[in-house]
Amino acid sequence: MLERASACLESGGRQLFRAPKSALRSRRKLHSTFWHHGASDLSLPLWWAINPASNGVEQPAATANSGPLDFLYPEQTLALLRRFSAKADVAHGSHTVTRGYATARSNVAGPFLEGEVDAALAKEAKREVHERLMGASAHDALSELLRRNEPGKQEVAWQLFITLPTPVSSRVLIPLLEYLTADNEPAVPTRVLKLFDQLPEEDRTAGSYRAAIIAYVALRDVGWAIMLYRTAAKQGRFVQYEDHVPDIGTDVLLRRLVNEEQWDLAMRVYSIYVTEARFSINRHRTMSRIRWGQVTLPEIWHDVVQLQEIKEHLQSLFLYIRQHREELTATRKKQDLLFTFVQSLVANVMERVLYVRKPNEDEIWDWFIKLFEQLHAMQLPVDASYHHAITTMLSMDRYRRYTNQRKLHLELYRRFRQWYLYDRVEEPGWKTPAPQLPMLSLVLNAHASHGSLNRVNDLVNDVRTFYPDKPLPPNMLQALMQVYAQYGRVNQVEEYFAEAQKSYGDVTHKQADPLLYVHARRADVPGALTAFQRIREELNLEPDVRMWNNLLLTFVRADDLDGALESFNHALDAGVNPDIYTFGPILDMCANRGDIEAFEALYSRAKQMGVSIDNDVRARSGYVQAFLNAEDIEAAENIAQGMLTQWKAGVLQGHPLTHTWNILIQYYALRGDVANSRRLYREMIDNKIPLDNITFGGLMRSLVEIKQTNAAYKILQVTLPEHNMRVEAIHYAIVMTGFLKEGQYDLALAAYERMEERNVPQTISSRQASINTVGMAELARLVYAKKNNPNIHLSYVEKMLRKMLNSGDVGEDVAHRQPTHNRYIDSQTHSVVPSSYYGLLITLYNTRGAYKICQKLFAKAEATMDPADFDAPTTFLTAVMEAHYRAKEWDEVEKCWDLVRKSSNKLIKTFQQVMNPAPEPTGSPSLTDDEVIQRFEESRIAINRRQVLTKATRIYVRSLINRQKGRYAPRALLDKAQLTMRDLLVSGFVIDHFTWNELIVALAQHGQLVAAFSIAEKYLMPRFPGWRHLAPFYIRHDRKGYQWMELRHFEVKRNSVLPRYKTMVVLAKAMAVVREDERNGVGYVEREARWAREILEDKAPKVCMAIETMPVTRDAIQEQYFNEGISGRVKK
Repeated sequence: MLERASACLESGGRQLFRAPKSALRSRRKLHSTFWHHGASDLSLPLWWAINPASNGVEQPAATANSGPLDFLYPEQTLALLRRFSAKADVAHGSHTVTRGYATARSNVAGPFLEGEVDAALAKEAKREVHERLMGASAHDALSELLRRNEPGKQEVAWQLFITLPTPVSSRVLIPLLEYLTADNEPAVPTRVLKLFDQLPEEDRTAGSYRAAIIAYVALRDVGWAIMLYRTAAKQGRFVQYEDHVPDIGTDVLLRRLVNEEQWDLAMRVYSIYVTEARFSINRHRTMSRIRWGQVTLPEIWHDVVQLQEIKEHLQSLFLYIRQHREELTATRKKQDLLFTFVQSLVANVMERVLYVRKPNEDEIWDWFIKLFEQLHAMQLPVDASYHHAITTMLSMDRYRRYTNQRKLHLELYRRFRQWYLYDRVEEPGWKTPAPQLPMLSLVLNAHASHGSLNRVNDLVNDVRTFYPDKPLPPNMLQALMQVYAQYGRVNQVEEYFAEAQKSYGDVTHKQADPLLYVHARRADVPGALTAFQRIREELNLEPDVRMWNNLLLTFVRADDLDGALESFNHALDAGVNPDIYTFGPILDMCANRGDIEAFEALYSRAKQMGVSIDNDVRARSGYVQAFLNAEDIEAAENIAQGMLTQWKAGVLQGHPLTHTWNILIQYYALRGDVANSRRLYREMIDNKIPLDNITFGGLMRSLVEIKQTNAAYKILQVTLPEHNMRVEAIHYAIVMTGFLKEGQYDLALAAYERMEERNVPQTISSRQASINTVGMAELARLVYAKKNNPNIHLSYVEKMLRKMLNSGDVGEDVAHRQPTHNRYIDSQTHSVVPSSYYGLLITLYNTRGAYKICQKLFAKAEATMDPADFDAPTTFLTAVMEAHYRAKEWDEVEKCWDLVRKSSNKLIKTFQQVMNPAPEPTGSPSLTDDEVIQRFEESRIAINRRQVLTKATRIYVRSLINRQKGRYAPRALLDKAQLTMRDLLVSGFVIDHFTWNELIVALAQHGQLVAAFSIAEKYLMPRFPGWRHLAPFYIRHDRKGYQWMELRHFEVKRNSVLPRYKTMVVLAKAMAVVREDERNGVGYVEREARWAREILEDKAPKVCMAIETMPVTRDAIQEQYFNEGISGRVKK
């Protein structure tokens, strides 16, 4: 450069002497950074060196306003110098403060500095000022404008101000200053500074200093802004009380400095703030509170983090730290300043990254992982940053909700734990605090809310590791007891309750409540009664309403109506004020049994007692459930639509209407009505009712009912993960049951293996489906291998059952919150779980006639039952009865029937039945008596549970029919079968068509033709569809059973009671015999004075008509009963 100086000076000198004199300058104006920093320590972003006016065109060598040596500088450097020179401030004669980092100031205010107001805006403002002055003085008009703080009227306020007579009092200047800078971007910053200069020193407030700092920042005179900021913050002059944060423009100043990446000045401002303006928080030093992760100073960073390129600015800060680490950490004070500066800024940037409208979780994951890797690499403290990140995430709904994606807060916690236990290096004079308990409690609750009990256990171990000499805090112990109670873990609840009692002494009602709640979730009535008595006697606590509610919930979950009513009455007698959780379980019990009258009575009583039940969604949805179980779907949908209207109007509160629509979908799904199920699903979407995994479970069930299990399995595999919903045990149970129903044992087994691989928490329904799946697959394998020995053990299913019973407490299978998926209604209590599993295994062995193996299973199941518990489940007793029936152990069948009959009473009882027991049946014991139908229709038992004894009744009636080896059973046994069925009908139970047809066939074959024809006429023929029309010369030989009738497969429902084809053939054969006897002069009834044929035609005209019109099909059944002698219509 020096070698070229002479030539350069020569050419430059000629240009200098030719230049006008006014263009000469006595001193170059540079930014203060150039005068007090080295060339490599400017702390300026690279983009400042780029001339915004440069567009790639070659610039002239010099201009009239250029300095004498401008041609010596490279083009980018010259642009940088010109940029700094343009930022000179307007001269202020009253400012004579000497600073060590002086910023050059200009005495001439150009348009860039003064600011310009749009001419039209100024004209409009003058017009408005004129209008305001017509009705009030300038002072009053300005005061009114400032009082109302009208937005966008800054120019009007200024025009009103300049009309005021001088001098103007501080009472006007201070609010005017704040008003002119209300949006942090004054149109004419110099006006603000002029007003500030007019304020006496003693009258200046925090707001006025903030206004002046905003003006300086707008003029890009950071030096004057920092000087003024230091004056305002000195010795906390505006701090009025402890924790008061005076607003003196810290946020505006830091925003400018961070945006320009002047990190040395930003740290200087930050230092002034934490040492002067906000020295302490809750009587602790601010920097210490930041290091502890307790504060993040959002009041100074909220404007900074709104910068569009805040992530890039943060990377610039890290680069600055790496370049100047030695200088920034030279002393302990500087190191603390650096650490707290980074921690507070990073914490606020984290929130900026997380709180976005449309988050990209992959980008957020990458940013956080990279951030902490950089913090670790720079050896900056990370404990407060980890704490703030995890706490912030767990305070957001999207991180608390279930997701099948990777979980960032768990990954950060894992890294935090790894760093604290193994990788951290203690700083001299500073002991890193252990992870804070509030953050650990949030992580624990996150695990617990999603049923991750293994992770809950791991977290408890971490807490004990972090705080080895301290007991778990009371709130964490309470949370642990509540979590384990919710999932039916009795041992863990007792363990943590004992720890709380030992560590903290006295026990409160809230701490004792999980002792009762855990038994309520398990439906363990004896356990709940014991815990209730323990709370009273051992803990000396008088049960409150919450405990009474839990005791009531236990009886409801155990389906014990008598116990629930007794508990409810005792609670009222104890002076408890019932709430929504008192009436809720009883209303649910009424709804589940379809007892509308009892539901309405209890609902009205709750309103009379002041319980706000009208606005509760779950209580109102119980009304829908009650009508569904009463088979009144139209009323149920009308109630649901009324709830939807009120929900949109904001009347209903609490839960959304998801549960209400789910039970409607489930109703249609159980009946295979896919169209209505999809209609309700579309209604949910159209009305913005949130969907959940139970909604899709209902759709899956509807597909399974029409044998479209593959489509249901696709919902499980694809749709639920796409909607970010949890696949639970109920979904696998539906799929496995559907595949078994279709005979696709390999696919059912694949679904079971998929469920096991994913460690899905099990329920009774899923375990029962698993037993059936593995058992049926093993039976199919034995059939394929032609192993016909009935005593071969089903080793796989037995091993699985042992694992189920030995792996943990079976009561946990009852504590779930998922719908059940059972073929038969049964009690769902803790005591019946093992026996219900054994019942399924016995049913599997019954298919092979393995009675010896079944006997061993009887003994194992009885060993799991406590005589003090409730009756054995009906499904287990039915399986045992079937085994005894196959083994022709008639006495054992009789015993099982008595137990089943007794056990079923608990399931079908209603409130009306308890209050007004039904009278004993009178009149004729005949099944055809009109009183039987009348008593059946008037029965008060649960409408949706009338079928609980169908299978057991079928087995028992078959045992009575087939009890003797001879062709004809004694008349007494058939009479007993009829009396049993009459008793069931009078009690309100439903009898399936298999039982009816087998009874009628037995009666016909054993000579009781009048009874057979009369019963068929009364119970079967009302729904007889007639015979299918057949062409006389086109008789198909592939038709069987119902195919000869005018029926389609979809018209044969599960609850249809129709005459079977075999029954009609048997009755036709019987009628043929009667007619033949009549032709032979046999069969005249003296008492009736009529022939037997006439009696039958009088008692059963529809049966006789069906026999007369029966087509001659010459199929196997007709050949069996008529031989080959029948031709044409059956008329003999």
